[in-house]
Amino acid sequence: MKYVGSKNRISKYIVPILQDCIDKNSIEIYYEPFVGGANLIDKIHCKERIGNDIHPQLIAMFNELQKGWQPPSHISEEEYNKVRENKKLYPDYYVGFVGFNSTFGAKYFGGYARCFKANKITPRDISNEAYRNLMKQMPQITNVNFLCSDYKNNKYCDLQNALIYCDPPYQDTTKYATETFDHEEFWNWCREMSEHNKIFVSEYNAPDDFDCIWSKQVTTSLKVHEHEDRIEKLFTYGRE
Repeated sequence: MKYVGSKNRISKYIVPILQDCIDKNSIEIYYEPFVGGANLIDKIHCKERIGNDIHPQLIAMFNELQKGWQPPSHISEEEYNKVRENKKLYPDYYVGFVGFNSTFGAKYFGGYARCFKANKITPRDISNEAYRNLMKQMPQITNVNFLCSDYKNNKYCDLQNALIYCDPPYQDTTKYATETFDHEEFWNWCREMSEHNKIFVSEYNAPDDFDCIWSKQVTTSLKVHEHEDRIEKLFTYGRE
């Protein structure tokens, strides 16, 4: 599923690191507090996988899809605008599906997606492309436990012997969360959770007491027609 800040492009580098830690330490619980489009958790093998996100419509969509809901294969611009302007008239799962899968740049209701194929003449059906990507992804996440909550205040905050992978809203970048994010509070939470768990964090930078174990230059495009080279990094805390 396309999603702002998705790790799908670099998952081939990150997943082996996480999976190796899971296998070597016989870890049975894998937890993502910021699951987003589930583009990394869908590639992890673990006895129990938990995907949390603070966005209610996103999680409602995943939960409904797990129940067997078949979404429409195309969303027209007219339908997109109707849902955007009247969200309360539609089920949360449908609002989430329309808001993320028919929008420019996969940003929640960031404007109806319009673009053309390579010949610059034939329009692309972005909503259908997103639909097909999501349907292809679903078999890999049918048994993920999706929940909607604040990462620091839910029933999994007392986890032990789990691997926790965090992909939080990046500091000093385009905001795509539903509220202001306290980065200092987040890093303190990571330190606390690391006492009984293995914790990994994707970010561009981290406090000095976190270790960078992987990095790669990537091109980001969070804004229209604006691209920037940044260094994606994977951090851990309290390595033995």
